[in-house]
Amino acid sequence: MSTLPLPLIRAHLVIDHADDDELLTHYAGVAATWVAAYTGQPFDPANALMAQAALLLVATQYESREAVTFASAYQLPFGVHDLLSPLKERVTGHQPEAAE
Repeated sequence: MSTLPLPLIRAHLVIDHADDDELLTHYAGVAATWVAAYTGQPFDPANALMAQAALLLVATQYESREAVTFASAYQLPFGVHDLLSPLKERVTGHQPEAAE
C-alpha cells in the first residue's frame, strides 16, 4: 500500500532528523490503512483530502501516543471525518427498482 512520503511527514511535524523514521513510517501505514477502511477506497497519497487526513492521524499518533489524554478526550484529530466524508462510500441498503 502506498503511504505518505517521509519528507512530507517530517515537514508536517517540523522534524529535521531521521531518528524516528521507522516509527513515522509505521504511523503512516496505519493512517493509510485507516483512511482506506473509512472511505472504502484505496489510499491515494496524491488525493489532497486523504493525504491531509493521514497527516493529521500521523501527527496525533506521534505527538500523543495514548488513545485519550487529559487535554483532549477526542480519539481522532479534529477535521479527519470532515476531510474524508466526501470520499466515503455510502452503504444504504437501497436497491433501485429494475428497469422495465
